[in-house]
Amino acid sequence: MIIKDSETLRKLTTSWYASNDFDRIIQHIEIETEELAKVVGDGLMEQALDIAEKPTASASELKLLKMVQLPVALMATFRFYQLNLVSHDQSTRKIKIDDQNEKLPWEWMLDRDDAAHLSSAQRAVDRLIGFLDKSGNDAWEKSTQKIASKKLFINNTATFGEYYPIDNSARFYYLALPLLQEVQTTDLRKALANDYKPLLEAFQKGNLNQYQMELLEITQRAQVLATIALAVRRLNTQVLPAGIVKTMISERHTANASRPADKEELSYFSKRIEMDAFACIDEIKRKRFEQTPEFLEYKMLPKNDPGDKFAST
Repeated sequence: MIIKDSETLRKLTTSWYASNDFDRIIQHIEIETEELAKVVGDGLMEQALDIAEKPTASASELKLLKMVQLPVALMATFRFYQLNLVSHDQSTRKIKIDDQNEKLPWEWMLDRDDAAHLSSAQRAVDRLIGFLDKSGNDAWEKSTQKIASKKLFINNTATFGEYYPIDNSARFYYLALPLLQEVQTTDLRKALANDYKPLLEAFQKGNLNQYQMELLEITQRAQVLATIALAVRRLNTQVLPAGIVKTMISERHTANASRPADKEELSYFSKRIEMDAFACIDEIKRKRFEQTPEFLEYKMLPKNDPGDKFAST
């Protein structure tokens, strides 16, 4: 297991007590390890697990292990705390507190605490992926996720962020890979037609001509906007970066003090982004038409030659 004791968990999270019963959180650690593998790949997780089993490891290996452990630890404790708001006894669920020294938190306090834990865990994943990109980790470079990203016009987080702000969230980028692939194969391939393969190959090799550079910029914008529209409709709002879906805050601290945007708001937002994406796809088609003989030969007015006489007196 990637985290073996309460002391390690305490150092990683700073909120877990070393005296807590570690056996009660083992299942959460195992589940979150599997969830993280879906983002960074099984190969990297196996590498981290091998390091965790070593009696001695190098400084670079220990750094990689800690980077992998952190998001697992934060998410595992987050799930653990959510399941322990009440005590689960043999007969029913109960609340056990010391009335003299303890008080139950308000609902809005729990909401804020959950949001803070979730944000920390998501940032830890972003930090891990950033570390992997910089270090050139072999297991990461050979992962399915990394290989898939290299086949896209939007091949990294930074490029995505140039067209829509996602808080530099590499986690969101890799979660959105299937959507990016869908947009590229269903919408962009049709719009680019014969230019699709040459443009993608030139982009991957880094030898774009002027026309391809202009076409690529429009194509990338269309891919990002269409992906955002799909993500808002299909993904849970909790996995979306802050800024994509606004949070509605009420004026009163009640059970509904904070809530995600409702269906109507999400639908409106998605349709507006989708309209922008369609506009970019139309622009791709217009850009391609500019290279056709029909466009080059078509003249709104004949060439003005003073020697031509169409009327005389």
